[in-house]
Amino acid sequence: MSKSVVIVDDSKFLIKQIAEFLSKQLGLEVVATGNDGNDAIELYKKHKPDLITLDITMPNKDGFEAMKEILREYPDANILMISAVRGSAMLECMNAGAKGYVEKPLKFSDADFVEDFKETVNEILNK
Repeated sequence: MSKSVVIVDDSKFLIKQIAEFLSKQLGLEVVATGNDGNDAIELYKKHKPDLITLDITMPNKDGFEAMKEILREYPDANILMISAVRGSAMLECMNAGAKGYVEKPLKFSDADFVEDFKETVNEILNK
């Protein structure tokens, strides 16, 4: 049975790209998508996916706050941050419990980027 994933980003274009990548390249089943941190929490509770991807900068509730809320209730949640925010934010996310971090822009035409993205997801799901 394929592993499930929920994708949350305020860009519909990026959701489509991430969903296509995770389903085609890694055989994951995208069970739901959302556009802000509130969606992320609701969708996590509803689907309890093997993996959830979160953008940091989103309306209503950002990905960092959503991640902390999800981890309070589900400490074993596999959370992958996908964000253009660099520097200390990345460390904060990892220290707060994110299992991985992928930087935007997503360069799906770059073979090294694709390999790194796959490795990151596989490491998270195989822990």
